[in-house]
Amino acid sequence: MKATYVGFLGALLLSLSSTTALADEEIGFDELPAPVQETVAREVRGGHILEIEREKDDGVIVYEVEFALDGVKYELDVAPDGTLLRRHRD
Repeated sequence: MKATYVGFLGALLLSLSSTTALADEEIGFDELPAPVQETVAREVRGGHILEIEREKDDGVIVYEVEFALDGVKYELDVAPDGTLLRRHRD
């Protein structure tokens, strides 16, 4: 019984960690899907991209772009289809 209980807990923890895992990966502009590139180019116009990350949380991918414009830092969150999810001052 004890071995079954320990095995169950291990499987439960493994399953929870895989569903809530957050994986961030720094990528280049050229690695963005075309719709995301279009949104980023439009939103960053005149600015300088500082960092781009592909984030995956609970199976949902979001592209996070940090950029500077006129000395102010901003952050964009963009869905893979190019939808602008959020733009805010950083």
